[in-house]
Amino acid sequence: MSRVAMLLGHDLLEPTVDTRVWREALSLIGAGYEVTVFCWARRDDSLPAEEIRDGVRVRRIFASLDSWLPGRMLAFRSAMRQLAEAAADELPAVVHAHDLETLPAACRAADACDARVVFDAHEDWPLLEWVQGAALGAWFGWQQRRWLPRADTVVTVSPELAKRLGGAEVLYNSEPLAVVEAAAREDLRAKLGLGGVVAGYIGALRRRIIEQLLDDAAQVPEVTLLVVGGPPKGRAGYAGLQEQLETYATKVGARAVFTGPLAYDRMGDCYRACDLLLVGHYVAEPLRHAAVPKKLLDAMAYSIPAVVGPYEARRSIVERHRCGLVADDWLAPLRKLAGDGEQRREMGLRGTAAWREKYCWDHMEERLLALYAGLLATAEVP
Repeated sequence: MSRVAMLLGHDLLEPTVDTRVWREALSLIGAGYEVTVFCWARRDDSLPAEEIRDGVRVRRIFASLDSWLPGRMLAFRSAMRQLAEAAADELPAVVHAHDLETLPAACRAADACDARVVFDAHEDWPLLEWVQGAALGAWFGWQQRRWLPRADTVVTVSPELAKRLGGAEVLYNSEPLAVVEAAAREDLRAKLGLGGVVAGYIGALRRRIIEQLLDDAAQVPEVTLLVVGGPPKGRAGYAGLQEQLETYATKVGARAVFTGPLAYDRMGDCYRACDLLLVGHYVAEPLRHAAVPKKLLDAMAYSIPAVVGPYEARRSIVERHRCGLVADDWLAPLRKLAGDGEQRREMGLRGTAAWREKYCWDHMEERLLALYAGLLATAEVP
């Protein structure tokens, strides 16, 4: 049984499960690999140092962040050193680095035990850091140029990001077929009293985005806006935000239902309750062009059309499969889709056909396992 050490710069399980890392770990375990996820728990030292969930072993490193920049840098260096040392002690055959921040540590761990390195780029990390500051972006750009050639293979989340990395295997963030085909737990349309055409928004509550959605929904009387999610965690000034938005909905005359945050295993019922999905932007604008929101793929899986912004990766999927609309505002798509049930149905059918053929996790798992098999076969060649 080959051992795999995954390195992650945040906690795998808390406050929510990192679904990409989780899916990859479960797929590898199902194929007979022994997987340990070494993760940096950052501020929460109340979590157990080690636990096993569904066969996935999680080992946590604790190095508290400091608001003082030099303190943050020292904490980061300490955490990455501890991750590398803990992973190397396990003598893995493969060290799997999730995002650029863990790649140097993964390479050092692999050098110590003669392991292969997989670099899994969830984001354009230098650009992500550049949004925070040009100096930080430049430093991570240098780090990527330095360490990327050391990886034995690279995987990422979209063809657009693969191009930026100079080539990579694309593993979309998607659900397995079995999850989508599972029986509904409850009928949320009935439970929540949802009427008319239900337009779903799933994600953290951002005041500016939700208020704009409510303004637009108020102009399309047949639409009920279903908002699933809560205020961003740890952000000041968000106390009572849901109540404030509910008051705003009443003020502008929008039909809206807010569920607050729901458990991940409730998401299937949320999608089944919707007639269409409004895919929010979620990340800073420079990062949007290479990102494929998981919620777009989920909408396709559950046969509902998606409305997305005019950003390269998501636009390419929606236009290629004609499974939704691309627009830089919400009002026009809401009017168009709310008034045309047949178009919604046809878009949903095209989306789910494409998802089953190309995007569902079952296909991603096949790619991941083939990649690992080839990687370890190459490692055994004398």
